[in-house]
Formats: sequence, structure tokens, C-alpha cells
Amino acid sequence: MRTISSTHSRWALIAAAGLLGACVSSVVVDAEFPAPLVQPLPVRMGILFDEELQNFVHVEALPQQSAWTIDLGDANLALLSPLFERMFAEALTVEQVPVPPALRGSVDGVIRPRLEKFEFDVPIGERDEFVEVWMQYLLTLYEPDGSVVTEWPVSGYGKAELTGRREDSVRRAAIIAMREVGAAISTKFAEQPDVSYWLQERQDEAALSADLGS
Repeated sequence: MRTISSTHSRWALIAAAGLLGACVSSVVVDAEFPAPLVQPLPVRMGILFDEELQNFVHVEALPQQSAWTIDLGDANLALLSPLFERMFAEALTVEQVPVPPALRGSVDGVIRPRLEKFEFDVPIGERDEFVEVWMQYLLTLYEPDGSVVTEWPVSGYGKAELTGRREDSVRRAAIIAMREVGAAISTKFAEQPDVSYWLQERQDEAALSADLGS
């Protein structure tokens, strides 16, 4: 079952739209995102993609327009999975945080991304020519034992010309916003103060272990 990002159930909204004689506009955001050209950070990172992220669907009824369902589940994985694989020396999928004790030696930390906010605007006036999408992810970095290192909100904005089907324009704007998110994560993650300090601690620990082993 897909996760609903509004306070209404997807099917209840669709049923209500049917009773009111309104149509339902459905968008599935599917795209291939370019892998970032970055130097991998020297850590083994566990990646937690929970069901909410994998099955995210935004549902909203726009005033004077149709009801909308915007499916972002597969696009979330298409964006973030190759991104994290390039960002870290090792990226391992984990099922939970805290990481089970037997596996804690396999990762230095865990990242859990969430899509916290999604907003979009489809114009109805004749002079309005663009669809806009704004979204915000929250990246939480954990220690393997589940303690939180930091939480980092990352936003993206997309704008697409309103041509042809409105659904296609919404899809294009969403992809642009997601690409902006990906670029921000790949270039600015290590610059976050708490992340920078955490990375330095990992490097110091690795250097100490190497000295003790020599």
C-alpha cells in the first residue's frame, strides 16, 4: 500500500472527486538521475530506505481543479540509491536502526532519508505558464547504536513550462526539484558542521587503529 502524504486516504479522495464529478490527475514520477562526480567519503555507511519513502504518494485536491495523486516512491530510490553509492566508500542497505549488534562492525553510521514536505502549484489562469514543485527531504545521520548525530533538511525547487498535459508538466517540475536535491546532498553533506566533526572522528579512530596495529 502506498503512503499517503495528506490527511485523507487516497481512495476516499478519489471517491469524493467522483461524487463531485471531478477527475483525478495521476502522476508517476519516473526518471534516471545522473550519478554525482564526487570523491567518496572514507566511511562505510548503512542506508535505511523505509517503506514510507519507498511508497510515497502525495494526494491533494487543488481548489477549482481536479484531485491529484503524485507517486514519488520509485523516483526516491532512483535518486538516492546511486547517489549514496557514489558518496561513500561503501554503502550497505540496512533494515533498521539501531543496527543489530552483530552487524555494527560493518558500518560506521546509518543515513535515513525521509521526504517530509511536497508542495506543487498548477496554474489555472491563462497568463500563468509554469508549474512549480517544492520538496524537502530530511536526512538523519545515526551512529550504529541508534543515537542521532544530526538531522539535515534538504530542499529542492522545480519549475516547468505548462505545455501539453498538465500531468507531464508536474512530472518534469518534480524531476527538476529532485535533481536539485541530489546536487545539494552530494556537494554539501560533508560540509554540515556536525557531519564534518563526525567524519573527522571516524578518520581519527581509523588512524589510531592503524597505529596500534603497526
